Order: sequence, then C-alpha cells, then structure tokens
Amino acid sequence: MGDLPSGADSIVLLGLDWGDGGCLVRFRAPGEPSELAPVVGMELNYRVAPDAMRHCIGHSSPRKNGGQYVDCTNRPQANERTCVSCSVANAEFASNLHHAHTRERDVLDRAVVDHLTQANILYLAAFRDGSIKIGTSTAHRKIKRWTEQGAWQVVEVATVTDGFGVRKLEDLITEKLGIPQSVAVKRKLHGMVNPLGPDQLTARLEPQVQQVHDVIDSATASLELEDDVEKSSTPWTFPNSDREIWQGLHPYPAKLDGGVHHVEVQRMCGRLAVLSRPGSSDRFVADLGQLYGVELDLGSYVPDQLAVQDSLF
Repeated sequence: MGDLPSGADSIVLLGLDWGDGGCLVRFRAPGEPSELAPVVGMELNYRVAPDAMRHCIGHSSPRKNGGQYVDCTNRPQANERTCVSCSVANAEFASNLHHAHTRERDVLDRAVVDHLTQANILYLAAFRDGSIKIGTSTAHRKIKRWTEQGAWQVVEVATVTDGFGVRKLEDLITEKLGIPQSVAVKRKLHGMVNPLGPDQLTARLEPQVQQVHDVIDSATASLELEDDVEKSSTPWTFPNSDREIWQGLHPYPAKLDGGVHHVEVQRMCGRLAVLSRPGSSDRFVADLGQLYGVELDLGSYVPDQLAVQDSLF
C-alpha cells in the first residue's frame, strides 16, 4: 500500500476498495503494478487530454472470502472499461455467483461453491433518496458490502446457512414484493443532493421489513429452508452520517473524465466522493467511477470554471 506518486506525470485510477481501514483507491502509474492508497485526503490536479488513453481496469478472481483483484495492462474494448479477457472473466464470475442457486453444484467453479457454502445474510438497504433494495452478503463481509454500495441505512432481515438458500429468498422477495436488487448511481447521487431525513428513511424501511418477514414465513417450507433461516431486524447506519459534511452538497457540475480539475476528496460514500476545490467553501459530490481507466495528466493546472448547481435535476 502506498501514497499517490508525487513525481508521476500521469496516473490511472482502477477502482475502490472498502476495508477495515476505510476507503482505498487502486491506482497505477505508468509501467508500475497497481497499488492501494487512502482516498480521503487525496488531492488531484489533473487534465484529461481529448485523446487521453484508456486502460483496462482489470477484474476480480473468485476466492472464498471474496474476489481477488487481477491487474491487466491491456487496452479496453471500445466504449468499455475492460478488455475482452477481463470482461469474460467478470461475466463468468458474476453469472456463476448470482445464478448459482439455479444450477447444479457440480457444474460450478470450486471457488464459487466455497464462497457460497458460508453463512449469508439477507438485508434491506435504503439510500438517501429513499430508494430501497434487497441484497445478500456473506456474514463476515456485510459491513464492507454496505459501505461499498453507499447504503445510508440497512436492516439485516435474516441469516441463512448458505449462499444458495439466501439467493432463493432474495429472488422470491423481488418477485413477490417488487423490491429491486440494485439501485442506480444516478439515484444515489440525487439522494446526496436532495436527501431524505433519517426518520423518513426509517419510516420507509420498517414496513418493508415486516413484509419481507411475511414472505420468509410463507416460503421457507416450499423452498426447503425451514431449518436454515433465522429472521432478524438488526439496524445499521452509515458511520458518521450525522456530520455536517454530508449536508448542503452540490452536484459537481462537470464531467470528471474530461477537461481540467483541481479537487480534494473529503469523504466517500460508496463510490460517491465529497469534493472540495481550492479557494471555494462549496462542497460537491461526484461519482468517482467516472475516472476508472482514464489516463490523468498530473500537474499544476488552473482548473476549469464551474457553474454551481443546487440540484441534479
């Protein structure tokens, strides 16, 4: 793990990693292997040339305790962030993981089976705009899962003995209650600028928890999960969500992957960054994912002028 290279002329951001030490950014300098560094406090003064080179952001290889990052120095496909081989690897991993409960175990990759034969939790996550999703995670990884998604409030609704059974329940709840399994980044951004209050989010979550429990009660027998599910109503809130820095945010009114910028990362929620600019008291929020795979020319640049907005819409 290291700091961003001070002497490098360019850099490529490859992704984020939420761990026990907070949010880390994975980056690569030209000709070097990728490294991790804390993202909060990171200052970026850069320009993106009109013909800026794009780089493959690599992929995750399945392991029992989660994916392991694999570096890649190939060029990505047109309008994509990954090369052909990394795209195939990601697609196979995602397909094996998310559809494992619909397949025979002996046709699955051994690493996927090992990953899924662990205790899993089923949860409802609320985001600041009021969107709610149903999701699953291995029990030991749940906090990391919630923080990397940018959830603001979570209720852990059940523990299931393995990942095969929990995914059956997840699909059934989506089918019966219409609760989605993902929330778009655009909605998460909107919530950062126009947030609901914590009591409003709680009021939206509570009735959904009861509805999910009702589905579990009526379905565990038919899914042959009677002895495998333990219901719960355990709440979790994004750490330090009551701090002033999360209030009064403006959407960053320019694309990060073009032009000239000088920003410092103040806080992270999922892959959404609270940004400040030199000489300004305004706080902005932007999707740091815009920068993945884009070659950034580092220097002492005068940033483009911004017209501050009060809303995304």
